[in-house]
Amino acid sequence: MFWKFDLHSSSHIDTLLEREDVTLKELMDEEDVLQECKAQNRKLIEFLLKLECLEDLVSFIIEEPPQDMDEKIRYK
Repeated sequence: MFWKFDLHSSSHIDTLLEREDVTLKELMDEEDVLQECKAQNRKLIEFLLKLECLEDLVSFIIEEPPQDMDEKIRYK
C-alpha cells in the first residue's frame, strides 16, 4: 500500500524559485543545485537562462574571488 503515501517531494530549490525576489547567490548556496540541473529542473533552467543570471554566471567563472572571502564560499 505504498501508493497511499506521497513519495514525490519537492526540492528546496523549487520553493526558492516560487519567490519573486530569489537571487542567483541563494540558489548557488543550495547543495543540490547541480543535481537539479542534471535532472533538468525546468524552473531552475529557465531561471538560469535569464540574461542577468547568465551574466553573473560568466562573471563567477572568469573573475577571481576576493582573497578575504571564506575559502568554502570562495571556491563554491
